Amino acid sequence: MLKSLSLLILSLSFFIIRTTATPYPTGPLKPVFLVTTPQRTPSSNSSLLHSVSATCLFDPYHQPNFLLRLTGPGYGSLPNFTLTDGTLHTTIYNFGPPAMGTFEYNSTLVLEGQELQFLAAPQGKGNLALVGGYLLAVDGAVEGWEVCVEELGQSVVSLWKSGDATCNATYIQAVTTPPY
Repeated sequence: MLKSLSLLILSLSFFIIRTTATPYPTGPLKPVFLVTTPQRTPSSNSSLLHSVSATCLFDPYHQPNFLLRLTGPGYGSLPNFTLTDGTLHTTIYNFGPPAMGTFEYNSTLVLEGQELQFLAAPQGKGNLALVGGYLLAVDGAVEGWEVCVEELGQSVVSLWKSGDATCNATYIQAVTTPPY
């Protein structure tokens, strides 16, 4: 009886470890997609994340700083991101002002009450990291991301810990395959 119980516990432990293991990078970050979800736990299939949304860079007013916008099914392409020295990097083709062409966009330092921004210029050491290899964190905190609807009606990862009641709390996860 005790041997059977021990085997059962061992089998359940293996099952739990196996089902909670993630396919997300834990070493040097390879290119990933960023998604938003109210779900903290990962899924090996990003489409199975609760209320998942893919993200892409967005330039609402032809300004130099781009924002991270939510995008639904039917997107043409999504940007890949890498993370080094606390800064997210992605390469995109910009169609308009301030300049046309292919540029590397880098995240700026994320501060409380400010937007997650990307600039087409080198940035110093940032304060972003991937907790558990998949949850985007600011100074080690994964809770604080908010999705707000901007003036143009776009849902944007807008403010870090703003407390704005019109915004929805979310997690940002790094995934190896895009959703939908």
